[in-house]
Amino acid sequence: MPDRPPHWLTAQQVAVEMNTTSAEVCRLVNIGRLVGKKHKQPGRPGVAQWIINPTSVTREMRRMAKLAAESARRRAERDGKAAKAAKTR
Repeated sequence: MPDRPPHWLTAQQVAVEMNTTSAEVCRLVNIGRLVGKKHKQPGRPGVAQWIINPTSVTREMRRMAKLAAESARRRAERDGKAAKAAKTR
């Protein structure tokens, strides 16, 4: 039996997972970093809400972690060079 398709999440659910705001999640959808679509629930008053594919959330979280690790590595290299330069003075 094939796997079930992933359960799509609301912007609020994604914001909790990514530790950010739903406005930031909507911005990421608009610039194409997250895959989502607007969905209007029948019988529910108000405007539609973003429904986001969880695989794109996982991909974006990996990208953010990779950028953070790279930034930390560069910072450590820079601090190490600064400490070495201070020692030689």
